[in-house]
Amino acid sequence: MDIFTFGLVATGLFGGSLVFISMLENAGLVINHSLIKLILEFAKYGSILYLLKELTKFI
Repeated sequence: MDIFTFGLVATGLFGGSLVFISMLENAGLVINHSLIKLILEFAKYGSILYLLKELTKFI
């Protein structure tokens, strides 16, 4: 997958999931915000590692 396409898809996926989670929270479901932060941090670091892996192909 192209790096630019990956960025667009990841941003849309994370944003859409956060909108869905906020809708669930407004409906009365209790959300563990610490777990959501942890998952987003792991996804961010995974994205950075994927970006570095793709960039090393050009070296």
